[in-house]
Amino acid sequence: MALKVRSFFAPAAPVENPDQVFLRQGTEMYGEGVALRVSARGTNRISELSSQFQKIAAESEIQDDVRLAGSGLFGFVSITFAADSEFESAVVIPAKLTVIRDGVSFVTEISEVPEKPLKKTPSGVFLQGDQSATGFIEATKTAIARINESALEKVVLARDLVMPLSGEPDLQPAIQRLYARYPHCWTYLVEDNFGASPELLLRAETGEVSARVLAGTAGRGTDPDVDRAIAEGLKHSTKNQHEHKFAVESLVQTLSSVCENLETDEEPFSLALPDLWHLATDVRGRLKSNVTLLDAVELLHPTAAVAGTPRLPAQALISELEPFDRGGYAGPVGWITADGSGELAIALRGGRIEREPALQIRAFAGCGIVAESDPEAELAETELKFKAVRYAFGS
Repeated sequence: MALKVRSFFAPAAPVENPDQVFLRQGTEMYGEGVALRVSARGTNRISELSSQFQKIAAESEIQDDVRLAGSGLFGFVSITFAADSEFESAVVIPAKLTVIRDGVSFVTEISEVPEKPLKKTPSGVFLQGDQSATGFIEATKTAIARINESALEKVVLARDLVMPLSGEPDLQPAIQRLYARYPHCWTYLVEDNFGASPELLLRAETGEVSARVLAGTAGRGTDPDVDRAIAEGLKHSTKNQHEHKFAVESLVQTLSSVCENLETDEEPFSLALPDLWHLATDVRGRLKSNVTLLDAVELLHPTAAVAGTPRLPAQALISELEPFDRGGYAGPVGWITADGSGELAIALRGGRIEREPALQIRAFAGCGIVAESDPEAELAETELKFKAVRYAFGS
């Protein structure tokens, strides 16, 4: 479908009730309405979305007076974790996009923005979901046993919480709370998926790519000296170093087939968030010619940080032990443009709106399980990770 796309500089102005957002300190992207949505399911869902978006770009009339990352034909992206998910993966091209970056603002217009339906701010408490705390502990024990008796080295298991809703929710207050509390995370609302992810899957601009691997977690201390000791302990924890190494090696091995000049941090660093410490490693490189951002993402997803290693046995065990469909949780989420730029985080520290069989919010939190894992400690880690979504809704 041919679209008429126009990007132009415009004074920064508040966007009331955007339909899609992608926010991080220094960059705010707000989408209003939907000019076009393309979707896909199954094993080839990422390549199908890439092909559809490239076709739209080739057919569209694009007037880009801005020529910065994010201008021109733009699409918000949400991709499911699993190929067999009942949920769709999609690229959503907004009717109007407002971008505010480091004091510079511009707008992309494609079509009229429709009137927005009335929504209400969600309230309530999160209840145990399909995977109870007891069920998660038992699943973790099973995973450890499988790791000890097979070639499986790591699997990432999640549990869920649900909040029943009485009407179509307005997520903007929750999104703004997340953005204010976690400014260095990637705060997102795309399709029905939302959260504040600390993990960048892949960013591309003029062919240069970067990624951030997170694996290994500890809670923050209330006393500064204790907090520093926790960060040091995390860096020297055998279990967490083991888990982190798997995630980094998996990402580098995969990226090496589509990238040149790959570089990684020599040692992981401790990344501080308001509630947690994470072990983190940054990776940088350059995409080979004729390789798109979504081409690379298709190879990378799911990473060892959200699935496990080896990947296929880990995915099979997730499917066996998790009694829910992850949908967009732990899948790529972010944006792409016609010129090849884009930024895709991993959809973490949040959840999704569900409408069937009942209207509710389902939140997710997961942990990397390795041979040294302790089930009770892994359960406690999920509670730490749920702090973000509980804070967002004041629950």
